[in-house]
Amino acid sequence: MEKSYLYFHDRFGGDEEHLHGISRVIYEVRTPYQYIQVVESPTFGKMLIIDGDVQSSLTDEYIYHESLVHPAMVSLKNPKVVVILGGGEGSTLREVLKHKTVSKAIMVDIDKDATDIAKEYMKEWHQGSFDDKRATLLNTDAREFVETSLSNSSVDVFISDLTEPYEQGPSYRLYSVEFYKTIFNRLKEDGVFVLQASLLRITDYKMHTIIRNTLKKVFPIVRSYFAYVPSFDTTWGFIIASKKHDPKNLTKEDIDIRIKERVSLSLKFYDGETHLALFNLPKDIRAIIEKDTDVITDEHYLPLKRKENL
Repeated sequence: MEKSYLYFHDRFGGDEEHLHGISRVIYEVRTPYQYIQVVESPTFGKMLIIDGDVQSSLTDEYIYHESLVHPAMVSLKNPKVVVILGGGEGSTLREVLKHKTVSKAIMVDIDKDATDIAKEYMKEWHQGSFDDKRATLLNTDAREFVETSLSNSSVDVFISDLTEPYEQGPSYRLYSVEFYKTIFNRLKEDGVFVLQASLLRITDYKMHTIIRNTLKKVFPIVRSYFAYVPSFDTTWGFIIASKKHDPKNLTKEDIDIRIKERVSLSLKFYDGETHLALFNLPKDIRAIIEKDTDVITDEHYLPLKRKENL
């Protein structure tokens, strides 16, 4: 007899949705900030869904997290202090701590319920990273922390693994020109800022291009890149912003040497050859990301509406 599944509808827009068969719901809760579900997929294994969006799956989460973390980390010769904004599962922290140069990794996620759920139900993701002596987890407002608790020129790498800046969403003020200026000031002179930056494909790119254009108001070097994530069923965009390091200037050999010298555990996805592929965007995508002129400011509220999955 064919097994019967629940189906999660991942809606990309009004006329497009992707279906995931769900064999069971492991845990779900509505926190003060978001609706969190940990479910079991027969295809992708355990999955994290937040506010109706697939966030990661056990089968392929390494593609997203290695793509987010390592291009920024290898851009610097000796990254020591890393601040992660968001990153509730602990996987971003896990990847940062693979770098032997890191002496301090501060993860700032406002939702304590989310990080508690990760500790209990997503051990395969964080793999004990919350207990590393170099790691500090703070359940507080990320903008307030960056503005009041960090001194200028004190951070080597900022990593933003936040939810997207939807209208009335909890992360909106963490994508503005004003906040990016604070990030710029807190970075060391050779510091790097990297963000998850939403869908990047020819039918869905508006949020990515707005984030990119906002960063270009602050940083002299801004580079988009993307990776295909099977459980998302799409290419996912990332952006690196830097004062002086251009990730496109790194050679395959540069990256492989730095990984060999500095990364304590093996990587499954990212290496020098993959790095070149990530940043070699096709012609149509390059044309798309140059079009947008909108920016996000504290006062200019862009109506980026969340799709209704719930």
